Amino acid sequence: MPSFQNPAAFLLLLLIPLLQILRKLKIFHKISFKAVLSDWNGNHFTWKGRSQKFLSYLSKILLCISYILVVTAFADPVISHQEKIYTSLGTDVIFVVDTSPSMAAKDINGSMRLDAAKSAITTLTQIHDGYRFGIVGLGSNAGVIVPPTSDSVYFSDQMKNLYVGGMGNGSAIGDGLSTAVCHLVSSSAPKKCIILLTDGENNAGEIHPETAAKLSAENDITLYVVGIGSRGTVPIEYTDPITGKLYSGYLDSDYNPASLKKIAGIGGGRYFEVRTIEELLETLSTVAKIENVSQSFTYKNVNKLYYQKVLFIALIIIVIVWFIKRIILKELVCYKIKKILILRSSCLGFAFIMLILAYSGISWGTYLVPVQKNGSSVSMVFDISNSMLAKDGPNGTTRMKAAGVYAKKLLTKMEGVATSVVLAKGEGIAAIPLTEDDAIIESLLDVMNPGLMTVPGTSIGKGIIKAKETFPANHSAASRIWVFTDGEETDGQLVPALTDCLKAGIPVTIIGFGTEKESKILAGDGQTEVLSALRSNEIENAIQTATDNFSFFKNRAELKYINSQDKGSAFELLSQLRFSGSDNLITSYEAKPVPRYKLFLILAILSFVFSYIFTEIDFSKFLKKTKLLAAAGIIISLTSCSSDTINIFRGTTSFNNKQYKHAISCYMEVIENNSEKQNPDTLNYSLYDLGTTYATIGEDEAALERYSLISEDAPIQLRYAAFYNSGVVAHKNEDYEAAMHYFRKALEVDSSKLEAKINLELSMRMGEEKVKQSESNAIPAAEHESSNPDIEKAVFQHIKENDQKQWKNSDTNQSQNLAEDY
Repeated sequence: MPSFQNPAAFLLLLLIPLLQILRKLKIFHKISFKAVLSDWNGNHFTWKGRSQKFLSYLSKILLCISYILVVTAFADPVISHQEKIYTSLGTDVIFVVDTSPSMAAKDINGSMRLDAAKSAITTLTQIHDGYRFGIVGLGSNAGVIVPPTSDSVYFSDQMKNLYVGGMGNGSAIGDGLSTAVCHLVSSSAPKKCIILLTDGENNAGEIHPETAAKLSAENDITLYVVGIGSRGTVPIEYTDPITGKLYSGYLDSDYNPASLKKIAGIGGGRYFEVRTIEELLETLSTVAKIENVSQSFTYKNVNKLYYQKVLFIALIIIVIVWFIKRIILKELVCYKIKKILILRSSCLGFAFIMLILAYSGISWGTYLVPVQKNGSSVSMVFDISNSMLAKDGPNGTTRMKAAGVYAKKLLTKMEGVATSVVLAKGEGIAAIPLTEDDAIIESLLDVMNPGLMTVPGTSIGKGIIKAKETFPANHSAASRIWVFTDGEETDGQLVPALTDCLKAGIPVTIIGFGTEKESKILAGDGQTEVLSALRSNEIENAIQTATDNFSFFKNRAELKYINSQDKGSAFELLSQLRFSGSDNLITSYEAKPVPRYKLFLILAILSFVFSYIFTEIDFSKFLKKTKLLAAAGIIISLTSCSSDTINIFRGTTSFNNKQYKHAISCYMEVIENNSEKQNPDTLNYSLYDLGTTYATIGEDEAALERYSLISEDAPIQLRYAAFYNSGVVAHKNEDYEAAMHYFRKALEVDSSKLEAKINLELSMRMGEEKVKQSESNAIPAAEHESSNPDIEKAVFQHIKENDQKQWKNSDTNQSQNLAEDY
């Protein structure tokens, strides 16, 4: 439903009746010209013909309509919608998809089994945007296609890497399940599950499916198995990816579901059989409902501006009015000797030009927008150019090896932080999307080398830009980029890339590897020797240049350079991170362009108004009626009334009407506008209103978080209400210790409140009962420990070796014959 961001602008419409009133009072005089011909007896000119009279009235009506449309555009018409942003983790799901040749059978609504599986997976991922999804492909071997990630774009792009026969002709179900378990173990998600989609039995690989299912259960990962396809003779057709040969015929489909049911039972899940796409979609939806968890979230209000469409209609009408007045009625031609008409035409012409400029959407300058984030996410950019092969790292290792070891040590201290990996050479590629799967990252770090990319040169800037793109839209965690490089650059893109990150509010830290002393390395042709060193000065100069471009912003993102060999460098990096939780909110700032259409609209409206003032006003009468002038001043001043007041009023109205989403967006807009505490009372009341709204819809963590942000300088009544409501929320969630704390705080603010005293006593009693109950239900931790640690270690080591083989298979191993590639 359309709304207006500046509804007070509609008060400008009062100028239309005001003009008529002023004309009645003879302060304004409508433009008219006396005829000088004697047979007209000195009467004012009027149109006598019906058509001319109609066109004259029509032009006035259209001109009035165009003014109304311009004022409407100035009122900022928007259509708003809320986008849900999750501030806590949901379920992690890995699909293990069979790609053996039998999955080419066309018995799922006439489509291939694999195509039906991919279609159903895509549909599920689009519906459940709070989940993180991954894919493991299995054939005669198994491998990770996508680690668990919230990057839906990357997930969809990588789906094309699933094709029949792409991973061999067998069905290594055990290897596929083990791979999924290995890449879910490090996840901090509250629930984790594996969904196996297959049409056969295990006939390849080195790990038995039952062993994999036991590992899944021991690591609290639920296993679901979906048997896909019908029994009997079914048509099949596919192209062998190795030979390119087309196979076509019939398949005798008759798999035994007993083994699949058994591994589903061991894995703590269920077995399903599907024969149609509808059954498959229903099955995946059932699993998603079973594994669903409650997530905290907030809403981001997204406004789509419609002022340009309104202005376009206004401009068309103005052109029609001009055509009637100047071409058909020929007013300016008839009265070209009258300067007063020329003056009005000039003012209206200037107004028309301003409207065109407003419609064009011109903007200049930028402003910072505060964005609240929960926790941190990091994109690691690794320079894999040939200069990183210089052996001036610790203990004579290469710079690239040192960067890999350094990053792996960082990962061990980054539990719960989603990380992506970008490789930078002559281009930047996203090798791994945002994920908590440390295993897939470590497998890449172990085999990093220049052969993973064919594009020559070094473009650190392009790597940074690609890293910026790995953070999905509406990502709730604060984004950071860490660049591991020696600073050797061949295209000069570092400064523009750093500037783009400043605009997006993404801090960048560059970690230098190597020494300042130049070392000899071989260029890409394997023969030419060139000198390479850690270019600390160039990196620091690029950072300074990019920072100077944004020096006028107080809260801009930070750009930093750290030498990896400096003592405490790793601690300095880790100190930049905040881990997920309601008490770890981060406010980052994004630079937005400043639209200037309102300026041009104001000039257009002023020019239109002046076209009447300068040509119709009787100044002698005007000065005698100063009260009317004061009234007009009041009307103009009302157009600039506080938008925060309006938003609070709209939010309260929406809350009373149980339109909680809209109320939240209104209160959040007020809070963002007052983030610098220029109006602390408005900020405090808005935080209280927002917290109360969250509490009403059951978002208790978000409610407590907003109450905690209320200043100690807030009015006593407001502080008491915030502490009291926080106690009620904590008591409802059976967190009696927190409830007692909040009720005590409420009584410290106002000790006369009886309801707080009663609730404090009740919370104390309930807390004592809960402690007694928890002591009686205690279970020794040893019961939950894995009974087969050696088996798990061996399986995970096997999976890690397979992951490394995958990365090595993408190594080009070709001589690039480029002397300038270093």
